[in-house]
Amino acid sequence: MKLLKSINFHLKEKELVNIKTVNIFYFTILFLVLIINVVLNYREPAHVWIEIIGSIIQIAIPVYVLVPVLWKKDKIGAIQMIKMLVVILGITWAFKLGLSQVFGISDLRPRGGNMSFPSGHTSGAFSGAVFLSLRYGWKYAFISLPLASFVGFTRIYSLAHWPIDVIASIILCSISGFLLVKKYN
Repeated sequence: MKLLKSINFHLKEKELVNIKTVNIFYFTILFLVLIINVVLNYREPAHVWIEIIGSIIQIAIPVYVLVPVLWKKDKIGAIQMIKMLVVILGITWAFKLGLSQVFGISDLRPRGGNMSFPSGHTSGAFSGAVFLSLRYGWKYAFISLPLASFVGFTRIYSLAHWPIDVIASIILCSISGFLLVKKYN
């Protein structure tokens, strides 16, 4: 019996090392992306940096979904995330490409240009954050949801979007998540 417990503990220890290795690899790559951006954009003012960091995080969160999906060998979770991304990106781009005008929603950006509604950056960030929190629990939401919220803030701060654009993206991701994501067992 002690041998079985020892083997079981040893296997859990190996899994822990694997997830630590994957996390270290992921965050090393993310750090390298940040360093490259520092080198390429070192002359930019602070408000541009806030937007750049938000753009990096909006991709980093959904990519991080791969860490627990691969670590847990969660094929069902991978399918749920793909479905969620297809739905969210489909709806986001349908509105950006003209559906907002059909509903009479202004798609003019605060700093000029169009395709404002909803915020694609916020949709990307919250798709990963909502998936992680619903599928794997609050230990993942603890970091991913505040980071996704920061992305939404950067879109408003940089005058790329109105607050309603960001709120609509959060609602879209939340509803999609509740409909498409089931808790991991």
